[in-house]
Amino acid sequence: MKNPVATIALSATFIVAIAEPALAQSIDLSPIQSLLQGIVDALTGPLGVVLATLAVLGVFISWFMNIIDLRQALWVLVGIAGVAAAPTIVAAVFGGGSP
Repeated sequence: MKNPVATIALSATFIVAIAEPALAQSIDLSPIQSLLQGIVDALTGPLGVVLATLAVLGVFISWFMNIIDLRQALWVLVGIAGVAAAPTIVAAVFGGGSP
């Protein structure tokens, strides 16, 4: 304890020598990623087209029968367009090119 600089240097060397990679670097998230990718593919693929078609049909019938007004009908259409365009928007933001 006569030389505090040597003690600090020895402690720093010891800490660097025993350091291990973070646990977060070794976690395999591929099952979660594949599940989420499956959901995205379902919503933007043929199932998404069928669901959007049914939603538009329901909105137009509801609007025709005066159950909802035009503003609500347009918000449903904007929501459908947002879901359909989401992969392209995210790819553009993160620089992934095409979705």
